[in-house]
Amino acid sequence: MKHKPFAGTSKVLFACGIGIGISGAAQAQSSVTLYGIVDSGVTYVTHAATAQGKSGAQVALGSGNRLNSRWGFTGKEDIGNGLRAIFTLESGMAMNTGALQQGGRLFGRQAFVGLESNTYGALMLGRQMTPMYRYFLALDPLGYSSYGLSAQDAQFVGRADNSVSYLGHVGPFELNALYSFGYDAVTYSVPVAGSFRVSKQYDIGGRFLQGPLNLTFVYEQRQGSVIASSGDSERRYVVGGSYQIAKATLYGGYELLLNDVKSTLAASPPQSMAFAGLRYQATPALDVSAAAYYHSYRDVDAHALSTGLNADYWLSKRTALYTDITYVINSSKAALSATGWATPVATTTVATGSNQLAVAIGVLHKF
Repeated sequence: MKHKPFAGTSKVLFACGIGIGISGAAQAQSSVTLYGIVDSGVTYVTHAATAQGKSGAQVALGSGNRLNSRWGFTGKEDIGNGLRAIFTLESGMAMNTGALQQGGRLFGRQAFVGLESNTYGALMLGRQMTPMYRYFLALDPLGYSSYGLSAQDAQFVGRADNSVSYLGHVGPFELNALYSFGYDAVTYSVPVAGSFRVSKQYDIGGRFLQGPLNLTFVYEQRQGSVIASSGDSERRYVVGGSYQIAKATLYGGYELLLNDVKSTLAASPPQSMAFAGLRYQATPALDVSAAAYYHSYRDVDAHALSTGLNADYWLSKRTALYTDITYVINSSKAALSATGWATPVATTTVATGSNQLAVAIGVLHKF
């Protein structure tokens, strides 16, 4: 039996596991699906930064090394004339502590309701994944593991509170647009009366899917979170693509991040980032992937290279053993760790100018 556990797109967030059919009235059909992923493993990293400004090795039990642990419900109801009501409620949790993720939100991964049509697309309202998340989930050679694209820039797994989004298709072309009235209601107080731009977010993304080819473009802009910085913004231009050849898939992409919001410079420094990688299905049960991510930081005159190798062995359709290995090379002024640039983005820090080896070994189960 052939498994393709991490080669999907956002489907893993919408439908994963067992479905519970619920019969409606004679004129309507509805369904609700309960799904989830639980993932935990042991991690080892070198040159982790300490409170004394030094560095040392660290061993810990981690959660979501391969795929972030979650559980949720997604459902739809046929309301006639080709129109369906849809919703998703998805909660993230840490397997090593049981704590809620995403700032302590109960349904921090997703919480939205909307309408969809085969002809006109879908309109969704609530807390949602951004177009960067939706589209580059399919373009990360390391499958959005802890050491993949999300470690290069946390907005690759970005979500927006208070958002309205549209998702539509025309032949092989797909469009995803999002507008948020306040992208982080837990950290910031939004909206702010009298200041239209505070914490606003604008996203537009599109991709071309034809046979083995995927070509994608996303633009994202986030305004400052207070009145004084509401005219400043983080702007991301991201392009990427993939091409499948038999059992192998090739990946490549580029991100330009421009940021003049002073309060977010530590977590989102202006940079250019290019990546490339390969995923290969060695056997029906074994997938291996390799990737390299190169950063050039603008304001600190620094650069870093993160390289990774993943292997996933599927014991069944739902349970896998995995190992993730990454090695990060920092220039003298860079501080990119295996899991990201800086706290709170990174769950593992690194001493500035130090290289870092990180290894994760664990098990995941999908239900």
